[in-house]
Amino acid sequence: MTKVILISSFLLMSFLAKAQDFQGKAEYFSKRIAKKKTEKVESKTKEPIDPELEKAIQEAMKRASEKQFSLTFNKAESLYEEEKKLDKPESNSDGISVSMSFSSAGSKYLNIKEKNSVVEEEIFGKEFLIVEPLVQPDWKLIDETKKIGDYNCFKAELVIPVSEKQTQDYEDFLKREEKKPALFKMSKPEDKVVTVWYTPEIPVSFGPDNYWGLPGLILEVNDGTNILLCSKVTLSNKEKAKIKVPNTGEKVTQKKFDEIRKKKEDSMKNEDGVIIFQH
Repeated sequence: MTKVILISSFLLMSFLAKAQDFQGKAEYFSKRIAKKKTEKVESKTKEPIDPELEKAIQEAMKRASEKQFSLTFNKAESLYEEEKKLDKPESNSDGISVSMSFSSAGSKYLNIKEKNSVVEEEIFGKEFLIVEPLVQPDWKLIDETKKIGDYNCFKAELVIPVSEKQTQDYEDFLKREEKKPALFKMSKPEDKVVTVWYTPEIPVSFGPDNYWGLPGLILEVNDGTNILLCSKVTLSNKEKAKIKVPNTGEKVTQKKFDEIRKKKEDSMKNEDGVIIFQH
């Protein structure tokens, strides 16, 4: 039977006290987890979508989800940023071209010494800084190991409960569904189980995205939809470069940001709940 251990704050503090004064940079890439196809995609007219067009859409989604990130860290701070790149337009053998993009992630700064986080976000062009206190994640350490590159890694899991925003969005969808059936159905939100692999051989308590709080750098994250995998780690004992805290935008709490975003999105939705962009 798999042995499960709850990480304690004492373990984390003991680990941090032993961490050497060094800095480093980890590079990650993301990819979506392919889902099994269960039914044929249909258009609004109920006619099957052209197979070549459907293939082009799937390829565009795959390209849009493949992003690169960097995590700069020392023993107390980390800064997670998306690496910008220019995408070349692509088309398949039949000349069908589909372009798709997902919103870019803002910088995410964590400071475990001062126990706070600063995250860049925007709402239709307006910039915000979400400032929140850090809350120790309730990790479960699992007695499983594997190698990632040259590093020996250990497994851990984290259950992320359904948020108030997800619940509210689903309730709003059900109300609209009663009046008029939607073309695209929304699934009932469920708690998310995140699986990560971390290495105590790099003694810092950080990882990609908002994941932190383990006795070693997190090298891989699987949240059931996306995978984040570390491709390179560079460590240095030389003089530390200052990690820049994001400072552009209106400072708000996460709750306030969600309220502002919902109000803005609601003002732009039509009767079907679809956001309409006007040029």
